Amino acid sequence: MKILTETWEFFKTLNFIDIIFFFAVVILLVLIVTLIYFIKINNEEETEVGEETAEMKIVKEIKNNMKNEEPTIHFTDYEKDQEDKAIISYDELLHKNSNYELNYETEEMHDDLLVKKVNLDDLVNRKVEVNPNVNVRVISFAREEAFLEALKRLQKELG
Repeated sequence: MKILTETWEFFKTLNFIDIIFFFAVVILLVLIVTLIYFIKINNEEETEVGEETAEMKIVKEIKNNMKNEEPTIHFTDYEKDQEDKAIISYDELLHKNSNYELNYETEEMHDDLLVKKVNLDDLVNRKVEVNPNVNVRVISFAREEAFLEALKRLQKELG
């Protein structure tokens, strides 16, 4: 109890400004200690990050293996057929269809992009093959109506 009374007597002798200065110094000391603590914690985390974990080793091995060999993609016959038939650009569509050729009025180069103005009124017919041996089956109007009625009845029975 003697310590508390002496501390109280000490605070009574201090002015208001002295008390503010005393607490400011105490707060400053606490802040410095916490700053040192945080710096120490961050240094420990940096050393932990620097160490290579098992997952990081696996990732490193995968990257090294990927650099050494080209990734191969195995296609099925269907996928190969779809890849061969795929049309990526409008020009490819025109070349695969090859019935018409576009007339371009102007071609301009903007940075790396080639812009072509198309004349839609004047499409030049490149080649049109007429096959006279085409057998066209035309269904009669009566048969078409009967077929539609059968479809409607089927839809009613299912629905």
